[in-house]
Amino acid sequence: MNQPASPAARKSATWIGVAVVGVALVGAASYYFDIPPRGDNLTGTVTPAQRYRAEQQVGAQDVKLGDASVAQALQSDVVVKLIRDPGFQTLAANPQALQALSAYASAFATMAREPAAFAAMAAHAQAFHALASYREAFAAVAANPNAYAQYATNVGAFATMAAQTQAFQKLAVDRQAMAAIQARPEMFAALGAHAQSFQALAAAPAAIHALTANVQAYSAMAAYPQAFAALARAPQTFAEVAMNAQALNALAAAPQAFATAAAAAQAK
Repeated sequence: MNQPASPAARKSATWIGVAVVGVALVGAASYYFDIPPRGDNLTGTVTPAQRYRAEQQVGAQDVKLGDASVAQALQSDVVVKLIRDPGFQTLAANPQALQALSAYASAFATMAREPAAFAAMAAHAQAFHALASYREAFAAVAANPNAYAQYATNVGAFATMAAQTQAFQKLAVDRQAMAAIQARPEMFAALGAHAQSFQALAAAPAAIHALTANVQAYSAMAAYPQAFAALARAPQTFAEVAMNAQALNALAAAPQAFATAAAAAQAK
């Protein structure tokens, strides 16, 4: 008859499991990012990596090693492409921005499907935050952006229209939201300039839901404009990751692992 394992044996087994996952993660990073670097890649590598760790306080000890899916994700071609992308590296160097990206991944993934719309929303994040807080209003504008482009030069008329149009009435009585929109009338010009991109989003109810259910995503873009502007300039790589459920889940679960990998790739 088998005897129950002793507490010491169980503890030993647990630490062995953690060590195995840790070795897998380190091995994946070493293979794809040349860590540690070969002799011919040493120049200019140590100092930037040390500077990153000192300034951002992100190190190997911060990476969660308890989930082997993170190590597996780091071996994915789309993830490798993402963490080598300069736009993502810029964003990943800001821990708060990267945390926001992972927290509201569905919203940013939806934006990334339409790069022109993503760039417009990143450039006018506060105004889009106000608009997206009211789903009916956002959907109406996205479905017919050319009709609202006129308000870029007559933002007062937008307030009049909003008060008289059912889809906008809840927005119209929110003074703070209306003030945010009226402060950035160029948002309407951006809508008209990228009408096709916004209409593509409006045609998918799931996209409108993602863009209006996670309005904090716009707050993040407003708080870290340079980081998200860098990602918005070339969102295709993030869009590819967003279509890979395993990679997207890994990013949401362990953003620090992605930050560390991006820093290592940038330092090469």
